[in-house]
Amino acid sequence: MRRKSRDKKPKYSSSIKMNIPSKVFVSPETKPSNLRGTSQQKNTTCEVLDCELPKLIALIADVATSIWRIKNKFSAVNIDDLPDEIKKAYRHVESTCDALASVKVEVRDHTNKKYVAGMALNVIAFQPSSSVRTEMITETIKPSIFYNGKLIQMGDVIVERPEKTQSKKSDSVEDDCETKERNEE
Repeated sequence: MRRKSRDKKPKYSSSIKMNIPSKVFVSPETKPSNLRGTSQQKNTTCEVLDCELPKLIALIADVATSIWRIKNKFSAVNIDDLPDEIKKAYRHVESTCDALASVKVEVRDHTNKKYVAGMALNVIAFQPSSSVRTEMITETIKPSIFYNGKLIQMGDVIVERPEKTQSKKSDSVEDDCETKERNEE
């Protein structure tokens, strides 16, 4: 027996029904299984599953690093001398820094700080220099990023260290050799 056409169920539904709170933005790429909306209070929250947390933390670190780099580029010039459009862009950078700080994301630039062996930093290079007496961080390639007081990105730095003076060591070695020779005679 043949079924009537109105009894057939469509293979694919044209609309997806989801119970999503009104104040949560969900992009088309977001899978409903990754999000659980809670709307018990007026402020709606969106929880991320544990499997997505490392990606989110890496994203926060990348955004904070990029904003830090942009801000450093602006610090090399006088903001007052820039065109109005560039000043507006700088204000957006500042507001993004404030937004990161409000959610307890801290960006640490280590430039011109004393370096101590064992610091939680990746040292890209040690450069000998006659201008320093102790090991100093002369350049931060990538800042350290902390979220809620916990390190989520280790910084990359370049460290200058005092040049080793070979003449003092060689002089003392020669003096020791001369002393031994005198004692043997």
